[in-house]
Amino acid sequence: MKLITIILLLHCCLMNAQLSFEDRIAIFFKARSEKINKENLGAVYDAIYDMTLEFKSINKAKYVTESLKGNKIYNKTLLSTALNEKGLLSFKQNATLELETDSLQNFIVLKSSLPLYREEADAVNSVSISIKENKLLEKNKGKVNINKNHTANFGTFRDYTKVNEVEKEQTYKTIEIKNSIGSTTGPLTGSVVYEVKILTAYPSIKLGKSDFGKSFLLNNKKITLINATNNIIIVDGIQMDENIDITAINLDKKENVIKSPSTGRYPIYKDLYDIYTKNPNLTKEQLKKELPLEKLQKMKVNGCYYAIVNDFPFKNNFILFSRVYGISKDIEVKM
Repeated sequence: MKLITIILLLHCCLMNAQLSFEDRIAIFFKARSEKINKENLGAVYDAIYDMTLEFKSINKAKYVTESLKGNKIYNKTLLSTALNEKGLLSFKQNATLELETDSLQNFIVLKSSLPLYREEADAVNSVSISIKENKLLEKNKGKVNINKNHTANFGTFRDYTKVNEVEKEQTYKTIEIKNSIGSTTGPLTGSVVYEVKILTAYPSIKLGKSDFGKSFLLNNKKITLINATNNIIIVDGIQMDENIDITAINLDKKENVIKSPSTGRYPIYKDLYDIYTKNPNLTKEQLKKELPLEKLQKMKVNGCYYAIVNDFPFKNNFILFSRVYGISKDIEVKM
């Protein structure tokens, strides 16, 4: 889901740019501004200009609200440590690793399940899984190349057992993690070590326009609130590719939650943001004068802010919250 959100944001911000997908990701999402050159310069200007239009756009559609007390994620009651550890043990016992192929490429697929003890309000984010060590070998004993970016599928199933003639029902969460791999020769052997983490806390802080320029701690991370422009919050302090999850809850005047079907975050070069804030009505020709090729190529030197996006403008207070995965276990799964 996170990958899909990033791709959608990328499409919205850069939809008219004639850049390859790989170059768009590298230049704008991995801060590799040195990849800008004379050949793609025109497309980069188009992309940047489209991004400034995104900053000016305002969603005037009607929105739905709910009370802050009724927000299931913000008021999530998390499981005890004992139940989370029991869930990880079950995940390890049920884990399998399979090879899948289609007409285009090969995949390794981790499949497992763990018991659910109550309804999940934040089901997609309740478990975080990543590859920690690759021990997978091809037939010729060469190491298999695994793409660490994955797709994830979640589901549920119910299991019924009888204890002392009394039927008991248990719901399980199913998890499927799929990573693409390089071409293979013959069957695979070996294993993959996955780091499996369980969501244990939601640190949060309520902020507003009076807090612009102030720094605060969230998830033990010092972050500075720069601005909130239309439906975008700008923060500083997050490093490129840093594994910290920040989401915004938008509030109306009565402190009710404005429901947003989609949220996400993406990096924006500080140089670009500063130019935009000085002149929100910047034309494409002015942009080219402000940022000639040499300056564009060096944008990564001054770093990036992060834009946290919502479907509706931030007109009042808002809550920034993060997810803490406080229980983890390395699980080795053999092919």
